[in-house]
Amino acid sequence: MTGPPSAHLPRPRDVAGFAAAASAGLTPARPTTPPRIDTAPTAHQAFVRLGATLAVAVAASILCLVLLPTPNDQIAGKTAIAFIVTMAIGYVVTRASLRRFRAIFLEELQAGYATTTFLQGLFWRRSREASGSTWGDDVFGWEWKGLWVLDSHGNVVSAPDPSVDPPGLYPSPNVPGSRELWTGHRWTGVLPDK
Repeated sequence: MTGPPSAHLPRPRDVAGFAAAASAGLTPARPTTPPRIDTAPTAHQAFVRLGATLAVAVAASILCLVLLPTPNDQIAGKTAIAFIVTMAIGYVVTRASLRRFRAIFLEELQAGYATTTFLQGLFWRRSREASGSTWGDDVFGWEWKGLWVLDSHGNVVSAPDPSVDPPGLYPSPNVPGSRELWTGHRWTGVLPDK
């Protein structure tokens, strides 16, 4: 799902309050030269860590069920407790890893670059105010043409097209006074400031 934004949705630069937000530094930066990576880890590294964390959590839960013996009720109860504790720890660690990825990803977008790209996806719950539902039922396409795409070492993968509004946070067309995440293709209903 790449290409220009849908005709029925305003571009970020067409939303009331865009000029004021841009002059206040509240919209994604538009550097004319490749920016220096300011985050450590990068969003790409945080995304890989998120995947690894999720894989370890799932594997630990499965191993807990497979490897712990259950010949009698007392041991079965202990196995169930071990499984629940493993799942709870996995959930907490994965959520923390996801929060870290989202924070780094937004930081990169606001700085005018990205070190990780994907065609579709969303890593936030959507605002009920902006989307009309809690979870939303859309798949979000992303467009990276408006910003610098860098690898984890800061090497340029692609340069931005200045005519395209890059992904990032802009004044929301749906909830006045809030900033909403724009994917470079459409509005998401994600209001991180709320």
